[in-house]
Amino acid sequence: MSYTMIAFIAALGGLLFGYDTGVISGALPFLKNAFALTPLMQGVVTSVALAGAALGAMVAGPLADKFGRKVVILVVAVIFFAGAIISALATILSVLVIGRFMVGVGIGVASMLTPLYLAETAPPARRGALVSLNQLMITTGILVSYIVGYLLSQGEGWRWMLGLGALPGLVLFVGMLPLPESPRWLAGLGRTEEARETLYILRRDHQAADEELSQLRSDLQREARSKRLADLKTSQLDRPMIIGVGLAIFQQVTGINTVI
Repeated sequence: MSYTMIAFIAALGGLLFGYDTGVISGALPFLKNAFALTPLMQGVVTSVALAGAALGAMVAGPLADKFGRKVVILVVAVIFFAGAIISALATILSVLVIGRFMVGVGIGVASMLTPLYLAETAPPARRGALVSLNQLMITTGILVSYIVGYLLSQGEGWRWMLGLGALPGLVLFVGMLPLPESPRWLAGLGRTEEARETLYILRRDHQAADEELSQLRSDLQREARSKRLADLKTSQLDRPMIIGVGLAIFQQVTGINTVI
């Protein structure tokens, strides 16, 4: 399997992120009538996914470190699938809220884990471009959700709007099954031979794989020595920290979230 296909399958997490974030805007007017939602409950139905996303983002890192990137992505695919189906079949408000919360957890985990998996499996020369694929898939998912909302708006097909999110979740699960685990995660656990075999599969060049594994082990050793909170206070990290946190802030305050 080519790395382009591997990257595309993994980036479906970004597509699900975008679709399930954007689809509520098209479905909400119909949910308002179907469940007799007050303005307060409209806010709850909309924001419960964000609450789930906050929880998912908090637990994604520890879970991925303990169980592996691939396993957690597979679980997220199941959560996306189940959350979409539950939301689509809901006949009472509490079930709808549960379904949207589950989808939100998937969004939170995917927002952290999809780019991480892409970065850790991508060839160094293509890493920037392939990690950016996740952001492209997020915006594509939002666009698709708006198109679906428009096409189904005449028939008040809110159940289909919410339920169609199950399809990429199913594709993500099936597609991830044959994909390799992150070589960086394997090397970090001391499973060097498994990491080497995975790099052989990904790179198809034994010499390049051996060189990358050597660099990877050096990076992990350096990180192990500097994994202290006090290290964040060093002046060398001031500029990268400001840039990284600043980019995250400006991505969120530009108004697109209000539109969504």
